[in-house]
Amino acid sequence: MDNEHDLEEEQERPVVADFCEEEEEKKACLTPLTLLALLGVGTVLGAILVPNFIRARARGQLTSCKSNLKNLGTAMEMYSTDWAGKYPAEIDLLTPNYLKTLPDCPATGRVTYKLQTGQVVYNEPGFDDYYFFQCAGENHTSVSVPPGYPQYDGISGLLER
Repeated sequence: MDNEHDLEEEQERPVVADFCEEEEEKKACLTPLTLLALLGVGTVLGAILVPNFIRARARGQLTSCKSNLKNLGTAMEMYSTDWAGKYPAEIDLLTPNYLKTLPDCPATGRVTYKLQTGQVVYNEPGFDDYYFFQCAGENHTSVSVPPGYPQYDGISGLLER
């Protein structure tokens, strides 16, 4: 008789698997529908959060790039102090005495900073000894910064746009 009772219980079990073996565990059991709902919630959260993390990383890279430009400007002023008010014609002259190495733009992982000195387009009339740096290329367009920005010059400092 015990065998007949066991057969009846097996036939009454639902066809959908519920991953629970014992009747006592049913309260904390995950059914396929519950797993599907959890997967849906996780997907929605991922779709919301991932773009925000990517944007935050790009903003951090822009901030680091601006900091690099300020460091280059400080090195230019230190060079100028040692060389009777003259700025170097090439960015490479700042190493190793004023900068240990030339900084890389964090968005590209390479040196993208371009130096212009003397009478250049961005210079105000009357300033012969002048310098201008820019992060060349479209490195920060993902955070709505136009190509060739940020910039730094010897008169105004950091130029955002």
